[in-house]
Amino acid sequence: MPVLLFAQTSGKKITTRPIAWYSYLNVLQLSSKWFVTSDIGERHFLDNGNQAQWLVRSKINYNLGQNWDAGVGFVYFETRTTDPLSQSTLAVPELRPFQEFNNRQKFNKITLSHRYRLEERYFRKTENDQLTGGYNFNFRFRYMFTFEYNLYKSTDNGRSLNIKAGDEIMINGGKNIVNNKFDQNRIFAALNYQPINNLSFEIGYMNAFQQRSSGKDFNEGNIYRLSIFHRIKLYK
Repeated sequence: MPVLLFAQTSGKKITTRPIAWYSYLNVLQLSSKWFVTSDIGERHFLDNGNQAQWLVRSKINYNLGQNWDAGVGFVYFETRTTDPLSQSTLAVPELRPFQEFNNRQKFNKITLSHRYRLEERYFRKTENDQLTGGYNFNFRFRYMFTFEYNLYKSTDNGRSLNIKAGDEIMINGGKNIVNNKFDQNRIFAALNYQPINNLSFEIGYMNAFQQRSSGKDFNEGNIYRLSIFHRIKLYK
C-alpha cells in the first residue's frame, strides 16, 4: 500500500505522496497553420484515494514555420488541499490564461521539443476553510524540454512505439510571491504506443518537487500518468 513519507532536513520539511494522473487530450487540426488542443484531467492521491485536482484546458496554436508555433489558452482547475493531515474537502478554483511558444526538431528517430509558457494564475480567496470573494494573483514562467526516441514505426498502418524523457522548471513571479520564487521542477519519462494513425496511449512516471509558500516546506509527488491522445484532421 502507498504511504506518506516525511523528511526533516535543516529545518525543511519534505512531504512525499504518490499521485495518479489521468487525461484525455484532443487535437483538432483546422488547417496546415491552425490547430486547437483540448484536454480534461483527473488527479487523485493513491494513499487514500482522495481527489487532488481536476481540470479542463483548451488552447489554439498557429504554425509560425521553421519548426515554431505560438499559442494562447485557458485552464480551469479545482484543487484540494496538499496537506496530508488536513481533513478539509474544500475545492479551490483557479483561473489560468496562458501564452506559449513551441519549438520541435526531428533528427531521424529523435525528436527534441522546447516549450516556453507564461501563465497568469488567479486563485479564489479562502478564509476559515470557505471560499470568499475575489482572487489572489501571480505569474508563473515554465520551460519544458522533451527528448523522444522512436523504437518502432510501421509505414502501413501508422503503428509506432516511442519513449520520452524530459524536464520542466517553473518560476513564480508577482508581488504575492515572497519565499517561493522557485515553484517546482518536474522530471518525467514515458512510453507512448500508437496502434493506429491519430490515436495513442501513454503511460509514464513523473517526479515533481515543489516549494510551498512558506519557503521551508516542500511537496514531492511520485506521479503515475495514463494519457490518451487523439488527433482529428478537419481539412483535406
